[in-house]
Amino acid sequence: MKSQGGRVLIGAGIALALLTGLIWLSKVPIFVGYRLILQGAIGIPPSENAGLLDAWDNTLHEMTPILLTGLAVALALQAGLFNIGAAGQLTVGACAAAWIGARFTLPAPVHLPFALLAGAAAGAVWAWLPAWLKMKRGAHEVITTIMFNYLALYFTHWLVTEVIKDPESDAPKTAAIAETAQLPFIGSFLFTSWGFVLAVALALVLWALLYQTVWGYETRATGSNPDAAQAAGIPTHRRAITAFMMSGALAGLAGAVEVCGLHYNFFEGFPSGYGFDGIAVALLAGNHPALTIGTAYLFGALQSGTYNLHVATGAPKEIAIIMQGVLILFALSLRLGKRAPEK
Repeated sequence: MKSQGGRVLIGAGIALALLTGLIWLSKVPIFVGYRLILQGAIGIPPSENAGLLDAWDNTLHEMTPILLTGLAVALALQAGLFNIGAAGQLTVGACAAAWIGARFTLPAPVHLPFALLAGAAAGAVWAWLPAWLKMKRGAHEVITTIMFNYLALYFTHWLVTEVIKDPESDAPKTAAIAETAQLPFIGSFLFTSWGFVLAVALALVLWALLYQTVWGYETRATGSNPDAAQAAGIPTHRRAITAFMMSGALAGLAGAVEVCGLHYNFFEGFPSGYGFDGIAVALLAGNHPALTIGTAYLFGALQSGTYNLHVATGAPKEIAIIMQGVLILFALSLRLGKRAPEK
């Protein structure tokens, strides 16, 4: 079966078979395991402990930062660059948003956008130097962005313990952000913040930019064939650096949304694993911004569902990580399949 649809069906079958095997190895009845995963992911079938909206809240919350970091990785890949540094960019973005949210006293229509933009700007700045080193010195962006992940980790550790630490607490964390810097919930029935709506809107805007504008065409041409693009008069270095900084801004915004919409402060050990989840989301979506909405939802549902399985039965919560790895390999196999010549 050589068609793309056939490969998708085979990949889905392999993923389901693996998930079934992992549930069985966890000594959980297969039917019970799938029921608990579906309850945690979409709230169906109904559960006594959590309703439909609880499951959707958990899934959409998990989906939001994954979608933003997936967009970050996808945009960089469209420009021919591999942004492994989304985790570090998310961390500095979260730290910047927490500082702005706690340090300033401003009206809500100004304070919240200021905090979110500060997070995005911090991520963009953190991405600028690896992009510049790639374009001007030939340093591989995978190596430099991995290094910048560690720099972000230790830099924010120093900030949160020595510079912007909450004086009222012994823990290494910032003070709580003001209410004027907090993202409100979507509604009284759904306790997911408006950060989810912002992430989906940005996915659609990025799709329009990449596929409906001259800038997007030149960026994709730069990633597809930089030599031909340069020969055609496209400023490839400028397009690549701009795309990489926008990629960093999206990852930084993911951290800002986590601070303003959920945690309300920055602390040592702030969750940055969403940056690596974004790599899988982007690859599985073929680097298409609109398709990342679907793959981000898939990963959010998978994480929420397997966590519910873990809480209910004690099954390893690492099941989600294993499944994500399989989905990454599946996405890579599809890409290699496209490049392989038909026989």
